[in-house]
Amino acid sequence: MNGIGLCAIFSRQGDWAFDYALRLARHHKTKLNIFHFLESPYMLRRDIVFVDAEKTETAAVTSQLVDRKDREMREMFDSKLGDYVDVGFRLCEGSNEIELRKCFRKGEYEVLVVAYDQKGADFGGTTTIEEFALRFKGPVVLVGPDSHDSFYLNHAAEMMIDDLLIPREKVNKIAA
Repeated sequence: MNGIGLCAIFSRQGDWAFDYALRLARHHKTKLNIFHFLESPYMLRRDIVFVDAEKTETAAVTSQLVDRKDREMREMFDSKLGDYVDVGFRLCEGSNEIELRKCFRKGEYEVLVVAYDQKGADFGGTTTIEEFALRFKGPVVLVGPDSHDSFYLNHAAEMMIDDLLIPREKVNKIAA
């Protein structure tokens, strides 16, 4: 395996997805690429983003804000990573789908792990998490929404289930 991608979401399910992605990266001795997207209250405009976890405060995107959010992301994951150092971080300002597809095509990761907060959850402001996973050309593993050991796989991920370290009885089909 040439890399694991993690779409970082700061939630209980996000913690489960991180734990699984790190376990997978450790097992395959490969790089863990952590992507975090600045969220905007607007569907098309990305120059204004939320700056707090509660999504109540917004600010214009500046280089200082990007630097601060990047540092916060790295600090948050630093203690969770322990001694695992083969990690890349990317704070993304653009569209979730476009950015993740571009990095997949470049070969930055082979499997994408995403927190499954809830069925029908918004993904990037333009689609649902299920629609994204089903359309994505590469393997996608959704972790959650109700348990740390509940996994939803797209077709590409089903084809490589043995490499994903997921017991078959914990696998669920994604329904759009």
